[in-house]
Amino acid sequence: MSLTSTNPVNELGAPDQASRLYIVDDETELLATLAESLRALGFSPRTFDRPEDLLQATSENEVGCVITDLRMPRIGGVELLKRLNERGTCLSVILLTAFADVPTAVDAMKLGAVSVVEKPFELQALADEIHAAMRSSEQAYIDRQELRSARQRLDHLTDEEKAVLDLAIEGRPNREIAQQLEISPRTVDRRRQSALRKLQADSVAEYAVLKTRARRA
Repeated sequence: MSLTSTNPVNELGAPDQASRLYIVDDETELLATLAESLRALGFSPRTFDRPEDLLQATSENEVGCVITDLRMPRIGGVELLKRLNERGTCLSVILLTAFADVPTAVDAMKLGAVSVVEKPFELQALADEIHAAMRSSEQAYIDRQELRSARQRLDHLTDEEKAVLDLAIEGRPNREIAQQLEISPRTVDRRRQSALRKLQADSVAEYAVLKTRARRA
């Protein structure tokens, strides 16, 4: 069982590092015990007894999993999750709690926690949650990079080129597009080809896909 996994998005811009595991708990003895147990399973966790230290040590482009206790002084698990969200991080968060209640769990999941694990828990079950969280984090990174790439490519188009492609994806022929935009069919073709070159696309259908990606929140 290995923590590190290679991210498959080199062409989209690599993350700062391979997937990492972080554990946050203000109770240092419990923190050390959990870290030691996970190391025995092949993980290499980095530990923090203050959420503030985790926030300082991680960056927007990291992928991986954060395991944090739900109840901590100053910054609890849900608040830490909110702050990570505000930074736009792709790190997945698993919350541990000995005082699980449905409203808290629902709130945490709405904020993006991948799991709320009640103490005591089976170590192997937690390990499975970690691996799932790693995959979720890597997919979130891929999705974010695809979104950025789509928006950047679309930004290169002129309004005139977008107008041609928007009509083209509706299935309009060049002659009809030319009539609606009051330009010649030759100009329609020229703008279409120029737009596809900028998008590095082979067809108008690829433009439709990029538009769909760019609309994602």
